[in-house]
Amino acid sequence: MSNAKQQIVDFIREQPEDSSTEEIVRELAFHLMVKRGLADSDHGRTISNAEMQERIEKWSN
Repeated sequence: MSNAKQQIVDFIREQPEDSSTEEIVRELAFHLMVKRGLADSDHGRTISNAEMQERIEKWSN
C-alpha cells in the first residue's frame, strides 16, 4: 500500500465508529488543509495580515 493511502487508512481508523461518511470526509479535508498550511508556513509561503486585509477589501468591492 502506498504511503499516502496508508496514512488515509490510518486516519479513517482513528475516527469514531459512529462517524458518518460526511464527517470523515470533512475531517480528512480539514486535516489535509492544516497540513498544507503548516508546510506553506515552514517554507515561507505566507502573507502579512495587512496584505490579507487588502485582498479581502478588493473581494468585497
